[in-house]
Amino acid sequence: MILKKIGKIFSSLRLTVTLLAYASVLIFIATLSQVHLGIYEVQQQFFRSWIAWLDVVPGEQSFKIPIPGGALIGTLLVINLLAAHGVRFKLRWSKAGMILIHSGVLLLLLGEAFTAMLGREAQMIVDEGETINYSVFPREVELVVIELTGEGMENVTAIPQARLEDSAAFPFSGFSLKINRHFRNSEIVPESEAEGNFDELRANQGTGQGYAVRAKERETAMDRRDLTSAFVSIVLDNGETQGRWLLSNAIRGEQAFQARGKQWKIAIRQRRLYHPFSIKLLDFSHDRYLGTNVPKNFSSKIRILNSETGEDREDLVYMNHPLRYQGLTFYQAGYQNNDTTTIFQVVRNPVWTLPYIACVLVGTGLLWVFLGHLIKAVGRRKSRSVS
Repeated sequence: MILKKIGKIFSSLRLTVTLLAYASVLIFIATLSQVHLGIYEVQQQFFRSWIAWLDVVPGEQSFKIPIPGGALIGTLLVINLLAAHGVRFKLRWSKAGMILIHSGVLLLLLGEAFTAMLGREAQMIVDEGETINYSVFPREVELVVIELTGEGMENVTAIPQARLEDSAAFPFSGFSLKINRHFRNSEIVPESEAEGNFDELRANQGTGQGYAVRAKERETAMDRRDLTSAFVSIVLDNGETQGRWLLSNAIRGEQAFQARGKQWKIAIRQRRLYHPFSIKLLDFSHDRYLGTNVPKNFSSKIRILNSETGEDREDLVYMNHPLRYQGLTFYQAGYQNNDTTTIFQVVRNPVWTLPYIACVLVGTGLLWVFLGHLIKAVGRRKSRSVS
């Protein structure tokens, strides 16, 4: 009896209409929030979360309330669809069209869920003549502590962005790295130009000396990124402080220091995704329409080097002609430095075929339903003409 009541609730058409209506409201709220948060943050906070936090009093005094997120709505829609078929629909040819349509919708919902869990999207930025074996996530950073060994190797410890906060400390062999101040997004200017509400801390070690930092609002534009910065101190096990460094993804390269007779380097950089192969940019071409500066085509001539398979071959990546290699897709996304640097969008999505299959199922189901009604209508017309 209880199971029957639960099945009736979850298979209810009212629940379907309510969930679809709320999904429309969620899309509307997310669209308005996109002005302040940007597409990426909206996607994570509203559509790929179980509970979303809506700021009903935006500004300095925020007041947030919890609302169901896209993950929760999608899960309830999947349960509702499966329960409706279990309770009301029967497997027979007359219902085949509706079953195909619902199967396609189910695949679309599952495809988004699997994409959120398994999909990755990064960038590979390569200069002409350069060979690299990693991609970077343009909206995520990491703090790296690199130990230089005597064999010319490096032991890299990457601290994720989620753990970077004021007063956080991370122990290493012989010392600890302490974060004095962390800025999710920041502005860095020479100390002589610092006016207004710049932070009072200053670096006394490394390349960040002589600069001032202040916090800024998060970037929302897709073509801009946060400049994450932090003042960090190296504290030896005996309590002695080696000094204070300014780290930022706006500062290129690592900064070196010594601790307990060892050589170390530290930096804040975009989070990296390493690959078991390397790509070398042989040549980048930026073609324009004759007599104008209007872009016509971008193309990158590359060499793929894979020591595991012994592969060494050339390929050409250009607009609408991506490179698919080892489960990754490399799209020609842009360029920098007067056409000497290429930018690849690197996408890993093992379920990329699901939306196509879902569209085929929905289209076939709609055609099946249409033909079924058409055949019935033609049959009724023939029967009336005979009579």
